[in-house]
Amino acid sequence: MTIQAFPFSQSVVDIIATGVFTALYAAELQFVNETVRAHTGTGELILDGQVYYGVGQFGEVGAAQETDNSSGAKTVDLTISGLDSNLISAALVDKCRGRPGRLLFVVIDQAGNMAADVLFSGRMDAAKFSYAGNGGDNTITVSLADRMAEWSREGTERWTDENHQRRQPGDRFWFAVAQISEWPIYWGAKKDSPAFDYS
Repeated sequence: MTIQAFPFSQSVVDIIATGVFTALYAAELQFVNETVRAHTGTGELILDGQVYYGVGQFGEVGAAQETDNSSGAKTVDLTISGLDSNLISAALVDKCRGRPGRLLFVVIDQAGNMAADVLFSGRMDAAKFSYAGNGGDNTITVSLADRMAEWSREGTERWTDENHQRRQPGDRFWFAVAQISEWPIYWGAKKDSPAFDYS
């Protein structure tokens, strides 16, 4: 029997249908210097040849949040707590904003068979820190935002020759943009427009 259960794949649904399974979340966050892989269980978990380390009760996945319109961005918060202050300091140095990340839903049956689906994929926003000293509850929260969040942000790139030259030195693809903006255009007429200045 096939059960249709969006957003889960058939392999995940098959394990859930057994009635006896373990469910957990796994996260993959691609920081500048390294990729961090962790899951909400304990011990090591191997998915697609990659090792995910268990954080147990110290890891928390927040509820996915979205706005009330179809163009709104969806976000989900990933939090880890109980950290030493040295780890907090290291996290401050390793910038994460704009880096890719994903959240997976993993199920494991009694025989140890595993299946996983990507629940959320996007880019990390700036990390939020809650610092309470070595004896307190230090936490780091990273928000993952989907592609809609990127579309709502203003970009820093401009469609100009100067901006393009910074990215691709020597490529003159945009050389005429400034001239075109001042050009008279005679639609449907045989009148010639001014010649380009290639300097």
